[in-house]
Amino acid sequence: MIKDFKIGEKLYQRRKELRLTQNEVCSDFMTRNMLSLIEKNKATPSLETLVYLSSKLDIPISYLLSSDGDLFAYEKNNKIERIKKLFTKGNHHDCITLIESLSGTDDEISFIYAKSAFLYGRELLLNGSLSSAVKYLTIATEAANKTVYPTDDINATAPLYLAVASNIQAPLLELDQQEYEKLHSSAFDYEFYKYITLDSDYEFDNPLFKMHLEAKSLIKKYNYYDAINLLSYIEERKNKLYNAPLLFGVYYDLELAYKQLGDFEKAYRYSSKRISLMNAFKG
Repeated sequence: MIKDFKIGEKLYQRRKELRLTQNEVCSDFMTRNMLSLIEKNKATPSLETLVYLSSKLDIPISYLLSSDGDLFAYEKNNKIERIKKLFTKGNHHDCITLIESLSGTDDEISFIYAKSAFLYGRELLLNGSLSSAVKYLTIATEAANKTVYPTDDINATAPLYLAVASNIQAPLLELDQQEYEKLHSSAFDYEFYKYITLDSDYEFDNPLFKMHLEAKSLIKKYNYYDAINLLSYIEERKNKLYNAPLLFGVYYDLELAYKQLGDFEKAYRYSSKRISLMNAFKG
């Protein structure tokens, strides 16, 4: 028999958290009377019963046998180092998954969760998985509101990324620019915003942003050949500085430029590429 470490209270608390009746937990494995006695610490479960209840209530046996009465504190103590290691290595997806396996949260966990979801959402956005980007950026903003640790960068930048992910063809329609400008000093990726707003006077660190804006300027001046050369240069380097929203805009402008030159075969080619990329954005 297994020594009692107030197993009954832990089982009772977990069952209530999951909103399960005693009959739902017992099923055909045990009687409701036996479970009631165990929960009241008037009976000690056998190893077989303990394994069953652990599985049924999704609770570690090691926690049931520990002297720790707080399930979240127990789980965090066992997982926090792995969570921090995954976050530090930039493995945000696995970090998020591990955090979501916890039964609760606190300021520290909410902070790491918000940061990981934000960075993973940004990665998904730049790789063209727009629907998934919306999911994780939303998680980031919600988690950021549950921690006292500083999350100004998330609060400032997540709306920009969400605007792009929600409407890649016209992101500014989704963004409160006045509010964003107020918070831009905390923004994580301010030059991405300047690129979207077509601010050609901004000093970009990413040279492809500036090139694309120069190409747009050439198109406005009817200098389609030079615009195409710049746009083609950007497309050739898409694997080095990949940015799905940038590439989508480049395909659009190449299609436009070739149409203006009457080269409808190449215009159709870039229209097809743009549509294919658009379809891929649903991931």
